Amino acid sequence: MENRILLPTDFSKNSWNAIQYAIKLFEEKTCAFYILHAYTKETHGLDSLTLLDPDEAFNKMSEIRSKQGLGNILVQLSKLKKNDLHSFHVVSESTLLLNAVKSLHKKLQFNMIVMGAKGIGNKKVESYGQSTLDILKNLRKCPVLVVPTEANLDQPREIVLTTNFNTNIKISELKYLVAIAQLSNASIQVLSLTQPSKLSFSQKRNKVLIRKHLKDVSHNFNTLRNVKMAIALSCFIAIRQSNMITYVDKKPSLWQRLGFGKLSLNKLGYYADIPVLALHGK
Repeated sequence: MENRILLPTDFSKNSWNAIQYAIKLFEEKTCAFYILHAYTKETHGLDSLTLLDPDEAFNKMSEIRSKQGLGNILVQLSKLKKNDLHSFHVVSESTLLLNAVKSLHKKLQFNMIVMGAKGIGNKKVESYGQSTLDILKNLRKCPVLVVPTEANLDQPREIVLTTNFNTNIKISELKYLVAIAQLSNASIQVLSLTQPSKLSFSQKRNKVLIRKHLKDVSHNFNTLRNVKMAIALSCFIAIRQSNMITYVDKKPSLWQRLGFGKLSLNKLGYYADIPVLALHGK
């Protein structure tokens, strides 16, 4: 069965690294990769002639740059080791990235979105890009893998699943986590801050569900106490040298969608060299 993977790009180094990471991660799977660039009107770089018809000029210049950028990516891909299991498709859309992703997903039903942690415009050292956060907030129909610029292209050896067992994980998305672990024989370490003896009935039920669906891969449950998740996760990864993080991305509240309060991804902290996989809760 063919996997369909969406790869949004803004032609930055980070997005190219995410593309390479996805290709390496799924190197033994039949995949159709869709490389998407979305653009909106630009307001600089015009000469006197373009000012005669600004709207048309803006759109034309953006369209040309988009198609040239996608063409350059295809050239770069041609230089990589050929894999007969993989096919590549490029899509250029004149709209906001989020709208383009939603529209394309509705048509093609992607198995996963793999994108960079930040784009060209994000100059902050330890923060995720707004486009990445927008997709996590608004597209909850498939897993999203966020790949930072310094991420090693090697397949993961150990994946840390952070959870408080409060959110029901979609079974379909747990299957993707297991599939990724099986791609490279990675183990899954479930990390929680709640002691097993203090779990509520619903938390115990969710824990049993997770255990059931991880039965085909090596996994362990771990508990750290009296510390915030970002600190616990950072220490856990540093000690064990884990190289992928995954978490249950709870549906954001209206308050969070309006930009107030941290999203789940931000609560985990920023990792410059470790990919983060967002699984969506019910």
